[in-house]
Amino acid sequence: MAQGFSLDELLQSRKSNYPTFESLVHGKGYVLNHLESTERSSVFRNGTNVITYNTFYDNSSIRYKRYVAIKFETQSLETYESLKRQVEASAKYSKTRMRRTSQKEYLEHLYRNEEVSIHLFDISYKDDSKPYYMIEIYALLSDY
Repeated sequence: MAQGFSLDELLQSRKSNYPTFESLVHGKGYVLNHLESTERSSVFRNGTNVITYNTFYDNSSIRYKRYVAIKFETQSLETYESLKRQVEASAKYSKTRMRRTSQKEYLEHLYRNEEVSIHLFDISYKDDSKPYYMIEIYALLSDY
């Protein structure tokens, strides 16, 4: 469990409104760390774990639609592996991509079900020996 979060809770939090999400994360011991106005994000922290509520709008279609994406970040391999096993059991594997930049390299594993696209990242920074893990959950039809 991710500091008290299961994959089901993360999936449910994507469907919730902001006050409900805020109550959930405060109940798990997370506190508001900062807001990112350019990304319409609220970032909450509990130790080295971070959970972010992202709001974005898709106006590329006929309907102007609001989407919510949830991002969970951790330095704990155990937490990440636990969530990864839950993802593998509940979603269909799509593909894995290797990404490299001058400062970092990472694997991105993509999974999908009928509603969401789940991205799992194993991140290594060149100047830091500590690995970093991230899970992002998007609406399947959103333009991200």
